[in-house]
Amino acid sequence: MIKFIVFCTKILVIAIVSLLFSSCNLAINGTKGNGNVQTEQRKIAEPFTKISVNRGIEVIVEQGDVVKVEVEADENLLKLITTKVENGTLVISSEENIYSAEKEVVRVTMPTIEGLETTSGSNLSSASVLKGTKVYVKSSSGSEIDVNAEFDTISSESTSGSNITLSGKALKFTSASSSGSEIEAGNLLANEVVAQSTSGSSTNVNPRVSLNAKASSGSSIEYTNKPKTIVKEETSGGSVSGL
Repeated sequence: MIKFIVFCTKILVIAIVSLLFSSCNLAINGTKGNGNVQTEQRKIAEPFTKISVNRGIEVIVEQGDVVKVEVEADENLLKLITTKVENGTLVISSEENIYSAEKEVVRVTMPTIEGLETTSGSNLSSASVLKGTKVYVKSSSGSEIDVNAEFDTISSESTSGSNITLSGKALKFTSASSSGSEIEAGNLLANEVVAQSTSGSSTNVNPRVSLNAKASSGSSIEYTNKPKTIVKEETSGGSVSGL
């Protein structure tokens, strides 16, 4: 019954998000790509350790010593895709609504990664294993994140029908999912896990030593490995269980 409630909530949230996007497409005069895909190198003068992407753009992140930002898109769309640094964050967006494109990808190489954020149907993935001390990963509004990471501490947050998929290793992993979203971290080995799920969302974790989990309002938290210690709280139809 709980899984059915979670499923229904996810469908409802995704339907609402899709409706919002459809409404935007109807209300805003968008731009269509001309099909002539070209690549453009962007000069980024300011340092950044975080990435924020929106408006349906796809971003591929790779770790490297030399900063590089490359935009691959239809020729007439290149000028619309913006890559600006604001307070240490590389903000990737577009000046206008793009309703059709042959290609709309931004590839980013950066040495230090501390934050990754997606919203509004955008997508971010890693081309290699991302490493560091601490990173914050956040998705919202039907967007997706899929990264392989090895950090001391990884924090994640998903909401509004979005999805986060994490693999790799961490000493400590914290997660918060809500509003029909999903955090899939079954392939992320973490010594200590603190997970919270609510409003029909779902979370999958892989704790090795300890798990502190709180699920409410028809949400679920599942763990692929039974750790030495488990502290759990289930309210309003929420569930915490092993696979």
